[in-house]
Amino acid sequence: MMQRQKQTGRSGSHFGWLWLCLALLLPIQAFSADSIKVVVTGVDGVLRDNVMSYVGPMTANDLRAWPKRRLALEGVVYEAMESMGYYNPKVTVEQYKGEVRIKVSPGQPIRVGHLRLVFLGEAGNDIAFTALRESLPLKEGDIFHHGNYENLKSAIQSLALERGYFSAEWVQHEVVVDPDRYLADIDVVYSSGRRFSFGPVSFEDMEGKSQTLLRPDVLASMVPFEEGEPFDAGGIIKLNRSLLDTRYFSEVRVRQQSEGVEPLTVPVKVQMAGGKPNDIDVGIGYSTDVEGRISLTWRRPLINDRGHGVRASTELSQVRRSFDSVYSIPWTHPLDDVIQLLYGVQREDVESVVTYNTVLGVQRQIQREQSWKRTFSLRWSRESFQRPDGVDGKSDLLLPGFSLDRVRSKGGVDPYWGDRQYYQTELASSQLLSDADFITLRAGLRLLRTVADKHQFLLRADGGAIIADRFEEVPLTMRFYAGGDQSVRGYDYKSLSPRDANGIAVGARYLTTGSAEYDYTFYPRWRLAFFSDIGNAFDSVSEQMKVGSGLGIRWVSPVGPIRLDLAWAVSEPGKDFRVHFSMGPNL
Repeated sequence: MMQRQKQTGRSGSHFGWLWLCLALLLPIQAFSADSIKVVVTGVDGVLRDNVMSYVGPMTANDLRAWPKRRLALEGVVYEAMESMGYYNPKVTVEQYKGEVRIKVSPGQPIRVGHLRLVFLGEAGNDIAFTALRESLPLKEGDIFHHGNYENLKSAIQSLALERGYFSAEWVQHEVVVDPDRYLADIDVVYSSGRRFSFGPVSFEDMEGKSQTLLRPDVLASMVPFEEGEPFDAGGIIKLNRSLLDTRYFSEVRVRQQSEGVEPLTVPVKVQMAGGKPNDIDVGIGYSTDVEGRISLTWRRPLINDRGHGVRASTELSQVRRSFDSVYSIPWTHPLDDVIQLLYGVQREDVESVVTYNTVLGVQRQIQREQSWKRTFSLRWSRESFQRPDGVDGKSDLLLPGFSLDRVRSKGGVDPYWGDRQYYQTELASSQLLSDADFITLRAGLRLLRTVADKHQFLLRADGGAIIADRFEEVPLTMRFYAGGDQSVRGYDYKSLSPRDANGIAVGARYLTTGSAEYDYTFYPRWRLAFFSDIGNAFDSVSEQMKVGSGLGIRWVSPVGPIRLDLAWAVSEPGKDFRVHFSMGPNL
């Protein structure tokens, strides 16, 4: 005997539903609502869970008129098993001491015999539909799962809408079940028709009037598709995200319209509301590197209709005082390709060595989505310093530079997977208006992986080198130091460095640091950490690496992890442990 379905993708007997309807027609009376325990045996895992979900919660009311209710329950269990591909189960339902006991012997499952999936029209040559075919939730020989069959049909329809096949239709979707052979033959034929293309993009304010915030060429630079290009819903999503990420607007609505003047085209209408002209953030924080700090950041994302913006920030702490500002000018894209004019001043006091640094610069940052950020820079830097022994100095540098940086992560504010790589170089030459000749090289790697939800591993490595014939001419702020929250824990901030005859840290030619950390989630948003750091800043490779180890606790706050660590300087026995407190992303 064969059973055929065409519309719902479900097959087999429907007696369970008839029995359930019969039970629902029983007279309704006011009985006690005490819950009844339901015990399912004979199946486990997803089969048991599916039976329980079909049966649902039961109360003492369900024990009234038990013979009819028992038959209805048997029918429901048959339906539950059938939906998972088991068409001939043996089901026994009993009431025992106030419990409902359901025993199921699943029997032999129905498996997918022949599976025919045909895409007619332009979708037949679409790589997205080819990829869908290769990742089907149903394959020949699999147990026939009704849910997977429905998911297949939903995936086809969703992909058709995403790819612009707006006139697509089903030609056939049919399942033929042969219980005698324990096979289900599936035939799915989908006609996509022709694929629509993007039409023109129009920009309006929220009242439907022509927008005046930005010049048309600036807005056009953020449209990630061309008119006439095959439609892809991903382009709509990316346009919406890019417009919001600029901070130019407080609200953005990107909508595809019905078919345009040209056949098979989809015009796109964008409505926007201007954002806040000024944005001010005030922050109060603490880290053991710079101790307590207060920060203030002011942003004006949109200064004119060319998309220019400015940001200025200041930070005050016991170790460091700084001010920096950035004026941004879109070059080819307000987010992906920007010219930035830089100005900053900083005063830092570490071990009574006070340094002052003033920077003027210009840089171009280029970054496409999910790719490397490339930065071409030119900085002028004036540094002066004062040491506790009365020695002081000053230097001027003109520094052309280049850097590569990439961050990848999954999981939002608290990523469970990710990595970061960066590579930087700068050059100073006495022939290019500098007081010293040297090249700096820096590189780093962060790696984050999570295993079985609760076990997180973090690896970190940083290195640097200064190439100089006269290293003594390299300014202190350009040299390398190690130690502190983000370096080798267990040692003071910038304390690992060569020292002169007076015991003053003078910075190093080379830097190498590394860290391995294991975090265990013992409660939602709380982790226990165990770590070991190694590294040093040195002038000779014969210098000993310093080791710091310890444990800590992590709280995943809404703005990112907050870390409290106890670290011991393993390479300096007898030294007291050091408390490290910091916050910010792991990558």
